[in-house]
Parts: sequence; C-alpha cells; structure tokens
Amino acid sequence: MGDMDAALPDLRQLEAFCAVMATGSMTGGARLVGRSQSMVTRMMQDLEAGLGFTLFHRNGPRITPTEQALRFQPEALALLGGVQRLRENVHAIAHDVENSLHICAIPALAAGLLPLALGSLKQGTLPREVHVRSVPADEVVRAVGRRDAAFGLVSFPFNHPGVTLQWIGMAPCVAVMRADDRLAANECVSLHDLAESRLLTLANPFRIRNTIERAFAQMGWTPATIMDSNMAVVLMGLARAGLGVGIVDPVTAGAFHQPDLAIRPLDVNLPFFFGVVTPAGLTPSPALEALSRAVEDAARALMPDLRRYSHESADLIESALYGTEPVEDA
Repeated sequence: MGDMDAALPDLRQLEAFCAVMATGSMTGGARLVGRSQSMVTRMMQDLEAGLGFTLFHRNGPRITPTEQALRFQPEALALLGGVQRLRENVHAIAHDVENSLHICAIPALAAGLLPLALGSLKQGTLPREVHVRSVPADEVVRAVGRRDAAFGLVSFPFNHPGVTLQWIGMAPCVAVMRADDRLAANECVSLHDLAESRLLTLANPFRIRNTIERAFAQMGWTPATIMDSNMAVVLMGLARAGLGVGIVDPVTAGAFHQPDLAIRPLDVNLPFFFGVVTPAGLTPSPALEALSRAVEDAARALMPDLRRYSHESADLIESALYGTEPVEDA
C-alpha cells in the first residue's frame, strides 16, 4: 500500500495528540481530553504507527516532541478547526440560522479596532458563533482567500489574489513616550528630536518600519539606538517603562493610551494603511456589511484624521507599498 493510501488519523487520536503537545505530557493530555493515561498512550502509539513516523522521544515518564511532531501539529490543529467549523455550520443549517463567523485580523487591529466595532453592533446582528483570530497580515489574506475566514482586517502592503478589498483606511503614525519625557512638552515631534532618544519600532522590516527607516534615510541619519518588537502594544509598554520613544500605528496608540503616556503627531507623514477584505466572489452577508460599517465608524472615532478610500487605484496602492501619502482621494 502506498503512502497516499494510508488511512487518515482518527479525530480522537488527533485531539489527544494536540492535548499532549499542549500540556507536554501524556498525563496532562489525558486530563485535558478526559481519558485515562494508558488510553492516551495507546492512542499515541497507534497514531505513530498509522503516520509512519515517531511523534515523541520517550525517556521514562518524560516525553519530548520530535521534529516531525512539531511539523505535524499545525496540520492537526487546522484539521480539528475545520471539523469544528463543520459542526457549527451543520448546527446553523439545521436551525436555519447564519453560519458561524470567522474573522482574522492583524494584532493591532484585532486588539485595538475590532472590539470597538463588534461592541457597537446591534444585538442579533452576529451569528451564534463568532471566532476572532489575531495573525500576521499574510496569514489574514491566506485565510480569507481560502474562505477559512469571511472577514479580514489587514495592513499594507499585501498581495491579495483571492480576496476582495472592500475599502482602505489611512491615518498617520504617531510618537509615543512617557508623559514626563522631554519630548512630551512638544506639540509635534520632529524626527530630528529622536537623535538623542532610543527608537522603539516594529521588527518587521517590510511594513511600518520600512516607512520609518526610509524617512530617516532621507534625512541622512539613523537613530543611535533601537529596540524593536513584533507587536506595537509591546512598544507602548516599553515607552511606559521609559525605554525610549516609539513610532506606532494610530490604532494601537489610540486604543491603548494610558495617563502616563504622551502621544504626539510627527512632523512627517508616516502613513499607516489598512484594509477590510472578504473572500473574492462571495457577496458579503448583511452581517458582514454591518461589521464593515462598524469598523469604519470605530476607526473614525479612534482616528479623527482617518482618510477612507472606497476602491483601489494605482496611486493608492503605490502609496501603500512605498509609504507615501496619496496625492488625492480615491
């Protein structure tokens, strides 16, 4: 029998495997799924036999996942997630109600903008089951393109085959610092003012950081010291600790502002672009249309200087990719 003819793993085996991976032990995994340790141990042995590779290195009661197990885990989680969606949608079909709603958003928008939008919706607008995932921009686009998610909030730049861009928003990035920082006395922070401060910035070189670095390059210098993170909300925490001055997106700055932080505009426009995406070829349901409007309303409340664009244009996409302000509204 060829490899392609091998039987698919049993769902109970996959659930037990993911539980063992999550807890780090057979005992913990057994407790998580409500089965005996001996049963889970046997299920892992059967799963390994069916897969044709070892999942755990065993040293007495201690286990360590193999490289194959680490590669297999996201596949198992994805399959179990798909099964859960199937169960929810079967329930919705049986009761003639709308299917469960899956939303993907980048961390800044998932934490800073989406809760405001969801909280403003009228009761009964959303289906019984709503799932919100915070993932990187590329994964937002992939999930919506595969229709694993019906609604996405993503930052630019991104490649978007398979998704429909409903609208684009843009607002300038801002400087964040402790309220007692010397720069907090300024109504506007100049990039030149950061020469004596540590710059707090995002680690990804292809998004906001790229725009920031090009702005510094045009001035002919770079900050003396830099501290970076993969999440803007972490930069807010670093700024609160007095570790430097952060340049962050306006969503995070507005949503997570604290009394001991000062938020100031910059003397240059460092635009933050984001968009609402839905699966290509899929007409948005009334719930999705309501959510899109709610996101826009929340964005305007959070960012009074928001500029909204209803459709794509070559100039706008170029602006999004290269970090320059659009010449005119689309």
